[in-house]
Amino acid sequence: MVFTEPLTWKCHICDEERPDAKISVLTKPLVVNGTVCGQQNIRYCNDKAECIEGARHKDFFGGEKGNV
Repeated sequence: MVFTEPLTWKCHICDEERPDAKISVLTKPLVVNGTVCGQQNIRYCNDKAECIEGARHKDFFGGEKGNV
């Protein structure tokens, strides 16, 4: 299989579709009732300060928002 379109990802912070090279992933623990039970992967623009900072505070499940 040959892909002709460039690989892109949507930033979880600013919701922009960006090229693969401009997206990084921050993996954070998923904490439920004080117990780590998995992980969450947050995609963010690695060339935008607001996305980098936003990824540190993003939590998909509304749990604890500690510093990373």
